[in-house]
Amino acid sequence: MPRALDVTVVVPPSLRALFEGRREVTLGVPANTTVGEILETLLRLYPLLRQHFAGDQPVTGGLFVQVALDEPSLEDLSSGGTGLSTGGRLILFSLSRPSPGVRPGA
Repeated sequence: MPRALDVTVVVPPSLRALFEGRREVTLGVPANTTVGEILETLLRLYPLLRQHFAGDQPVTGGLFVQVALDEPSLEDLSSGGTGLSTGGRLILFSLSRPSPGVRPGA
């Protein structure tokens, strides 16, 4: 049986209301868990987060979520690994979506 990992998800202030006020969420997951599976888990645990991910529906402004990994995780991912290890950090941050009809940089 694969060993479990503890992965910490860092939540920015602008998204904490979606995470019940938490600054971080630590998930115990199987060793072979991928970054995509972590995101799926977060969406199950915190369903309001879904509205802030890019999708097929047109957007009308507001925040959207970006995901980043710490350097060791990126190195693991680039060498064919899952990108996750015990103590790894998956960092969420949010950016503002432009309102309809507003050109970026204008």
